Amino acid sequence: MIKNKILNALLDIYESSKTYTGENKVNQVFSIKPSKIFKDYESDNANVDDIERFEYEVNKLACENLIDIQKNNRGIQKIIAKHEKIADYYTILNRTEKRVLRETKLNEYKSYLGINAILDKICYDFIKNLTDNQCKNDKTVKILELCKFILTNKHDLLERELSILVLGDSKLWENKYRQVVCSTINKYVDFSKLLDGLNINDDTDKREIQKIILAEYQIYSNPSYIYFKGNAEFIFSNGDIININLPVAFSTETLKNIAHIKIKSDNIITVENLTSFNRIQMNNTFFIFLSGYHNHAKQQFIKQIASSNSGLNWYHFGDIDPDGFYIIEHLKQGTGIQFRPLYMDIVTLQKYRQYTKSLTSNDVTKAQNMLSNSLYIDVLKYMLDNNIKLEQEIISLKDLC
Repeated sequence: MIKNKILNALLDIYESSKTYTGENKVNQVFSIKPSKIFKDYESDNANVDDIERFEYEVNKLACENLIDIQKNNRGIQKIIAKHEKIADYYTILNRTEKRVLRETKLNEYKSYLGINAILDKICYDFIKNLTDNQCKNDKTVKILELCKFILTNKHDLLERELSILVLGDSKLWENKYRQVVCSTINKYVDFSKLLDGLNINDDTDKREIQKIILAEYQIYSNPSYIYFKGNAEFIFSNGDIININLPVAFSTETLKNIAHIKIKSDNIITVENLTSFNRIQMNNTFFIFLSGYHNHAKQQFIKQIASSNSGLNWYHFGDIDPDGFYIIEHLKQGTGIQFRPLYMDIVTLQKYRQYTKSLTSNDVTKAQNMLSNSLYIDVLKYMLDNNIKLEQEIISLKDLC
């Protein structure tokens, strides 16, 4: 509707002025050119009927004493707001003033203060950097609501459940908020040890980063289970005892109820990928499936095993690529256990040379970063010199079944 477009455009200029903020010392005139509303108005190719309809609407506004018009011999030159009618513009448009919108948004932000220390930091920055566009929509408030829910969550939850609980839609979280909320939390929480080696600009890593961050708050894409196999005894807080010697999966919620774990083997091997976990067979060994980068629940499970079982030998079996070695470092940092790489050496690369793949640019960067910290020097140099990496599935198929 031409009338609404004109009045909104005039109000936009007015609300951006020093007159609106009270800083101006002289009277200002607020005006727009016709082309602001009807872009082809001054074009020689404009449709005559369209021009006549536009001019009719503008003249009608002038007759209603809502605007003034400045004309020349070619037609309308300027559309000028009437100062004394600006309040009427808001009423006609059912539009809320910018300062009222701003105050309302600030009050919404402030309502999230005092709930969580990290949320407070997010809120204060939102308040400091509030923009006019943010005042007109509720996206930032939704972000705060999601951050509040995640930062205070105490139970295992699936992402679609989070989406329904907070947004009322099972897909809206994934489609609109997942990336921005995870980036926001990452800005205020130090995940550097967990995310070391991951590149925020790499699409694959970006998804993994989001997964790791959410898992720290017990939020998962799919139900979170820890898979393990080997000879062990689990004693639960209620006195129940379970002995296993076959592959088993416990939910992270179940693990919280375990009081004691007795491992009846000398060796513990964490395995990066599920195919290799299912395939691998070794005597006197207890296996734990990590599913790539591990989360807090898996760290706690590993630490609980270590605290209940002294003298175990700890190994990690993963892909022979920079990520595989970063996972070992994450394990060391997250658990305090000195894991040793298993079948992640030059000999294995040479043995399965025909199955190797070339390094990506991201692989090269990660390898160079690890070398700068004097980590896994021999094998990483060999990988860089020969431009190769190897996925662990071929090793578990050929050597460890």
